[in-house]
Amino acid sequence: MYLIRNILVPIAKEIDLQKAISNKLKISSKHISNIKMIRRSIDARKKNYLKYNFTIIADIDFNIKLNNEVLEYIEPEPYIKSSIKLTDPHPFIIGAGPAGLFAALSLVEKGFQPYIFDRGETIDLRAIKVEKFWQKGVLDENSNVQFGEGGAGTFSDGKLTSRSRDFYTNQIVEYLIKFGADESIRYDALPHLGTDGLRKIIINLRNFLTENGCKFFWNSKLENIIIENNNITEVVINNEKYSPEILILAIGNSARDTFTMLKDKTAMENKSFAVGFRIEHSQEFINSAFYGEKTNFPLTGPANYRLTAKYKDKGIYSFCMCPGGFIVAGSSEQNSLVLNGMSFKDRSNKLANSAIVTTVNKIDFGDDILAGMKFQQQIEKKCFNHSKPYFAPTQNADDFMKNSISSTQNQTSFLHGTYQEDLNEVFPQNITESLKSGLNKFNNKIPGFIDNGLLLAPETRTSSPVRLLRKRDTFQANGFTNLFPIGEGSGYAGGIMSSAADGFKCGNLFLLKQK
Repeated sequence: MYLIRNILVPIAKEIDLQKAISNKLKISSKHISNIKMIRRSIDARKKNYLKYNFTIIADIDFNIKLNNEVLEYIEPEPYIKSSIKLTDPHPFIIGAGPAGLFAALSLVEKGFQPYIFDRGETIDLRAIKVEKFWQKGVLDENSNVQFGEGGAGTFSDGKLTSRSRDFYTNQIVEYLIKFGADESIRYDALPHLGTDGLRKIIINLRNFLTENGCKFFWNSKLENIIIENNNITEVVINNEKYSPEILILAIGNSARDTFTMLKDKTAMENKSFAVGFRIEHSQEFINSAFYGEKTNFPLTGPANYRLTAKYKDKGIYSFCMCPGGFIVAGSSEQNSLVLNGMSFKDRSNKLANSAIVTTVNKIDFGDDILAGMKFQQQIEKKCFNHSKPYFAPTQNADDFMKNSISSTQNQTSFLHGTYQEDLNEVFPQNITESLKSGLNKFNNKIPGFIDNGLLLAPETRTSSPVRLLRKRDTFQANGFTNLFPIGEGSGYAGGIMSSAADGFKCGNLFLLKQK
């Protein structure tokens, strides 16, 4: 079997892959069989003349020459060894986001019945709290956009991108399909579920776990861990003490009180992340600028983009781009504001948004373990307007570049409310300079990107500001025998797919001793 890359075909409803492979390899189609699509992306280098770019595997009954685009296919193999034997069938998992849920799923496969604790609530109850926050500004600090069943990704675009596909990410994809995702996520280069699609999948996953003996404990917050001889002997949840055999931490990147509690108990380090704004344009402008007006959008979907630039020692890039989406408030602390992008599966809104962020590290915020976290908090509090709670400060992108404020504002999807502010005052000068440099470079590539854009602040929670140090092979926290930090909050993932895969791999480490 062979892996064949860069099969370029004009976008159409029906694609004859056998013919496309035949044309690429210059062999008769009769030599090609058992075709399976691995990846489908959109080549938009020529606007109005877009093509699909396929990667496929197929049997080739012909002596073909191997090169960078035609290789022998090697099926991904598992590489996690189940080496840790447990006697308790109920390992504790803290956090019901992708990492925690998929850790539980892999444990269930091995006969365990995990106990899963989350400070938030089920999706249905959580959604009510989130809507109340968006409509009336009433924030529940434990059940919100960041905390609760499904994690922060539940109120997002539901992107499933990952840097690479291996055995474990393929497993995640198959489970997502089993629980309700469309089969196209197997091969789409930029698959997404939408917030509506993801919620249904998470509920189906929870039901499956419950049917297999898992127990969920909602409104249950980890408050402390007690350690003796490099071993967690007790955990305190809602003022009650438990003695689990192992503790899997899947706490998410906004669990700041948990980071603070863990600071003097386990090895941690601060890590780089990125901060900036969300930028919003009409989807019509984005469609025209990136794909061209002649594109068959019912086939391609609304245009997406990914932009990168450099300024001195900093990278600037677009992040979490939401075609046909909305900008929403994602606060989890009183009197502070943070924004996020969200879309539904159909991506049908007339506006598109993306984060435009620049990298920050200890040079920007200091050496202390929690310095990055505190830097995030400072920005989020600075952007909170006490006279207009949870309204977003905004500025037309061209005004931001000129340090001015216009009497009119470009259109926004942020429904809670906005007010105009000079966003040059949000970040330290070097960060502002970096963001401006990036916007200029993006505008050179996409004329009108600045003039047609509206900036909203702030975007701060791009990834965890800390990393809980752990052993590469066993996932054990440094200095511990029974603590396993996983997922985005622990600094080892970024997004739904990588978090889910990290959790799934962790769960594969364990075996249940037979009595």
